Amino acid sequence: MCLMLLGSFTIQRRIIGLIIFFLLAGQIALFSATAVMGIQKHSSEFYYVVRQSSCALLGLLLMWGVAQVPYLFWKKISYWLLAGQLILVAATHIAPFKHFAYGATRWLKLGPILFQPSELAKITITIFCASILARHKESPLVLKKWIANGIPVLIILGLIFKQPDLGTTTILVIVLMGMFFISGVRLSYLISFLGLGSLGFVFAIVQHTWRRQRLFAYLNPWADPQGTGFQTIQSFLSFHSGKLFGTGLGNGNSKLFFLPEVHTDFIFALIGEEMGFLGTITLLLLFTYFCYLLFKISFGAKDSFSCYLSFGLSLSMALQIAVNLGGVTGILPVKGLPLPFISWGRSALLVNLILMGILLNIVESSSIIPEQKEIKTQN
Repeated sequence: MCLMLLGSFTIQRRIIGLIIFFLLAGQIALFSATAVMGIQKHSSEFYYVVRQSSCALLGLLLMWGVAQVPYLFWKKISYWLLAGQLILVAATHIAPFKHFAYGATRWLKLGPILFQPSELAKITITIFCASILARHKESPLVLKKWIANGIPVLIILGLIFKQPDLGTTTILVIVLMGMFFISGVRLSYLISFLGLGSLGFVFAIVQHTWRRQRLFAYLNPWADPQGTGFQTIQSFLSFHSGKLFGTGLGNGNSKLFFLPEVHTDFIFALIGEEMGFLGTITLLLLFTYFCYLLFKISFGAKDSFSCYLSFGLSLSMALQIAVNLGGVTGILPVKGLPLPFISWGRSALLVNLILMGILLNIVESSSIIPEQKEIKTQN
């Protein structure tokens, strides 16, 4: 037990070090991906990098600030957070706040500021669910309370789904199911939630033709190489061009408008082209180790709320990484999710750094002060 506590600060340093590495690597990859596009669209090759780096610095400050907030504070205001989340997501469907782009209304427009509330839901819904599960462990909730607490969550999920944003909705549902599973709630509740989620997913696929086409493109992208399968095939070609050592930083061709959305969803393909197999496997191993450290936090949590919260946030981060990398490599269907800390996407970057601040506070709170460590070690 003492050795585990002694290693808690080491975990903090490792997590922070990996975050900084990912941010720096992301800036390099983003500059390579957007220099030509920045000149063409905004007359500056630094247009995207300057905005992303400014957001990263703000995010690091927010991460540090949130890390100073005791995690139990979030439990106290969980209902207020959920209410605020409901208002923000609902506002994306209301003029003049909603902003339409890429065939969806996922953004709020407040003057020059664009923000994606569904990203924030990865934190607020997780906090709310963790608080409910912690209360259930202390004093089991009756079915009526489960329904009363579940209705606002389902409304938020429905509003995010309607934007439409199936990728974020799916991740949130999986995170909630994972939290339900580790908390040991009744199997009937878990099966019911799984059934609702499965029905919603099937409905989403059947409802829109373009989603069915995307699914078919995942199964066989070469069936429509100039249409729905174009992006996936170009991603494969980027990896193939990189071979073992890559073409070198800045020498990739996929960014020259051959691969759509290379700076967002498919930046890993550009990394594969310019850094080769060795670069991609190194980044993959670092992300794997990063997720291991995050899940390790939940095992060292000192109470049920911090355990559920850290597990849910860690699972959310791991799913974002897995879904993006899976879509780029063709293992999973493309879901339009950015690669955390690497891809262009300022809302996602800010939210992910805030998320990390909460996890860092849980790590610190799960440790004991140095004087106590020395005494226990001597004993």
